[in-house]
Amino acid sequence: MSRLVRVLACFLTVLSVPCAGAPESVSADAARQWVRFTVPLPKEIAISRAVTVPRAAVSVEFEGAPPAGDLVVAEALSGLHSLLGREAGAPAAAGASFRIVLALGRQASDSLKSLPNADQAYSITPSDNGDALRLDALSPAGLLYAARTLEQLIRPKMSAGTARIPLVTVRDWPDMDARGLWGADCFAHLRWMGDRKLNIAEQISDVGVDDQGKPYARIKSGREPMITEGPRYAIEPVPVVLHLEQVGGKGVLKAHPELRAQGGQENNFCYSKPAIVDVLAEWIGELASLPHVNGVDVWMTENLHGQGGCRCADCAKTDRGVLEARAIIAGWRKAEEKHGPITLWVLTSEETESSNQLIFKEIPPEVRVWYYHSLLTYTSGQSPMLRPYLGESAKAGRWIGVVPNLVPIHFAAPFTSPQFIHYRMNEFVDKSMSGLLGYITPRLPYGFFNLEAAAEYSWNAKGRTPREFAVSYAVRQGFRDPEKYADWVEAIGTVAWHVYGSDWPFGEQRNVPGKVAGRLKKGALPELGYVLWDAYRSPFGDIKSEDQLERDVEMAARAVRLAREMGLREQWLESLIVQGYIDSLKALWELKGRGRDGRVAERDREQAERYFRMYVRGLSTTVDVLPLWEALVPKPDGIGGFTDRPVEIARGAIAEMIAVADSAGIRISPPAAKTAR
Repeated sequence: MSRLVRVLACFLTVLSVPCAGAPESVSADAARQWVRFTVPLPKEIAISRAVTVPRAAVSVEFEGAPPAGDLVVAEALSGLHSLLGREAGAPAAAGASFRIVLALGRQASDSLKSLPNADQAYSITPSDNGDALRLDALSPAGLLYAARTLEQLIRPKMSAGTARIPLVTVRDWPDMDARGLWGADCFAHLRWMGDRKLNIAEQISDVGVDDQGKPYARIKSGREPMITEGPRYAIEPVPVVLHLEQVGGKGVLKAHPELRAQGGQENNFCYSKPAIVDVLAEWIGELASLPHVNGVDVWMTENLHGQGGCRCADCAKTDRGVLEARAIIAGWRKAEEKHGPITLWVLTSEETESSNQLIFKEIPPEVRVWYYHSLLTYTSGQSPMLRPYLGESAKAGRWIGVVPNLVPIHFAAPFTSPQFIHYRMNEFVDKSMSGLLGYITPRLPYGFFNLEAAAEYSWNAKGRTPREFAVSYAVRQGFRDPEKYADWVEAIGTVAWHVYGSDWPFGEQRNVPGKVAGRLKKGALPELGYVLWDAYRSPFGDIKSEDQLERDVEMAARAVRLAREMGLREQWLESLIVQGYIDSLKALWELKGRGRDGRVAERDREQAERYFRMYVRGLSTTVDVLPLWEALVPKPDGIGGFTDRPVEIARGAIAEMIAVADSAGIRISPPAAKTAR
């Protein structure tokens, strides 16, 4: 159809509705810029044409009858309607000249069936004449993902009355089946998570046995949105039965004293007694009966602190972890007898590590396994996280996911590092992990950047480089100079990864094998790159050479300068914090070679004093700046003070180092508090 004929036809059809313009070409560079608004980056995406359309002239339709009562399909339609500025379900004006058609499980979806994780795959295809886009998927979740991608592409190109719509071709699917979080306040950010195609949220449940001996299991107060809101965004709510050695005191052993383990950790169970199966069955069944809940996660014993498990004659015959796994599986099967099919997730731990391969033999293939080890998965270190048997089991067909930290663990600290997240997610995808169950502490707003990167790379591990992700993030945030922002991310993300990967200064609270001031005084500081027992990385675990340390100091200074030039206060404060940490490590390394047994040689005194002062100055900066950074972090619940602990740790490290300097006859005073302006 010629443009003249098209215009005349539209005019004659309905005078009140402006027509869409003719499709216009989009350059390769413009397309590349446009695609930066998407997150995660689709696997296959191409834009060569676009059309400018009056909002009123765009219809949003479902091919056939939408599934009755389906929350996810309703959300997909609602999101597109809302984008166009009208109520969900409201029709376009008569004579609409551009159509967005959503289809579920239709013939056009056949090409998706062979893709990995096909139940979440989707496609977007334009009509030949440029007057329609078709969104196809095999499931409601896939259809929602298609709609969200299209929203991301249309939203930045909208004006008051028109929308510039890319005639985009997309075929997309996730690398990992499950992508989400446990704990913290993920229940308060479900729409944000869903917009980035995260699809699982776990929360620890309130479980126990009441005074009448009846097991109970319920969602903790305030966390109900995970079951009332999350499913609308295709986020699966998974209630958790806490590590089993930690629930014995919640009325279980009072109601069933026969379950008390003989010897070993207090409140641990004897897994040879049948009552434990009954209790587990009730907990699993009650949680699985909650609205929109299809599965339950049972966390195996986390830590018996070397005291072991039950030592009765029956338990002594079999591996403790195997007995626990058998009880969980038996409880699940009993719950299914009463409630019907239930998806079961089982989370392993450091306590089960030596038994995991035996445990896997006990767990049916349809049961999903989360791999967790507080020392091996909760680390920011630049080294592989997964043991070989995990990848081997996954490649043999077992569903295995992994539970890592996405920010510094148990510490409120700024960490903008797509480098770290890219490294982690690529390891997981390369080793055939099916799921990501990330942990962000203390609240999601303290780690939104890294979480968005995790959403990006758990969906598309081989897509954007870390720099490209940083540019796209800056574009989505509306930053003035995305390329300079990426320069900043390349600098700060690298240094912070080395710092936090070395557990600095967080290793000071672990005190294994001891705090650095005492180790320095004893001449017991390790060499660069040393990691104790594959787990304890403080203070130099990810700093491999003196050259790297010097580069990190230089890059931190560059990050401070770039953030200041961009006028981004939050990023500037983050840079000052990371610079304070790396400067203190530089000083600590230099001090290592300039004293022993609390004494400093006269020839080294001047340099030693310089580095004592540098150490104290660096950590003092973090003491001053951490609260200022935290004040900029949005906290919807109004709760703060999460940097109090890192400040306390830093102050303690400062005082301890001043004492070491004093013992060597060098007088150091902590700098007066300063406010970063």
